[in-house]
Amino acid sequence: MQMQRVNKQQGFTIIELVVVILLLGILAATALPRFIDVTTQAHDSAFEATAGGFLTGTALYRAEWVARGQPAAETALSSYNGLRVAPGYQTGAYSADADGAGPNDESSFTGGTFAGPASGYPYANATGITEGTFTQVHCAQVFEGVLQQGAPSIASSATDLTIGTEATFISEVEAAQTASAADFQVFIEDIEFDTGFARNGSELSGTPGDPSNYADNAKACVFVYSAEAENFNRSIIYVPWTGQVSVFRDYDDLAAGVTYSGPTQ
Repeated sequence: MQMQRVNKQQGFTIIELVVVILLLGILAATALPRFIDVTTQAHDSAFEATAGGFLTGTALYRAEWVARGQPAAETALSSYNGLRVAPGYQTGAYSADADGAGPNDESSFTGGTFAGPASGYPYANATGITEGTFTQVHCAQVFEGVLQQGAPSIASSATDLTIGTEATFISEVEAAQTASAADFQVFIEDIEFDTGFARNGSELSGTPGDPSNYADNAKACVFVYSAEAENFNRSIIYVPWTGQVSVFRDYDDLAAGVTYSGPTQ
């Protein structure tokens, strides 16, 4: 007589299942934040690489312009996709001795124009563009022309940017992001910059650390990194008329960076 072999099937006990669930919960609680941090770090690295490349690219552009003998404004450098040289800032009226009582007694300043000798920095692919007609489209041309192949995608916003309040700033960037899923959204913003013309005598405030030079306004490109959802703290400001490139990693720093606290007149 053959004896029948009985196959016993044995599963997990309730205690074993509970232990497995607890382990999975612990792993999820400890591992997920690390994955989130890795994602943010990846976006940080992508932004830093772009910012560094843009800063280097504009410096190389100016170096080539100098090497070519500093040609006049609007000269195109073919090695940068035909980007032309921006006109530079030229003061309208400045006097270090406004009242004639001595060079350090009193100064005066009247805002200048952006039609002076070439700045040496790129600003557009077309001729006839002035500071007044400069737009987001020209900013995008600079971004793509300086970084060239392999550059992150960029889209031109249909509106200017308001950096006065963080809520408005975020709302405008989100609206641009809805219209385009590009890595960077580019805006135009008027900023104050240091003209380098010193105020003297009675024009000085006497407050230690107070800016000692006059300020003026200029249109600037604001490249906002928008590849990471709901994080718009990373941005680059570029002023083609002066060559200023500023990198910001926090909204408060950006808001402070577009305002120079010196006198404007």
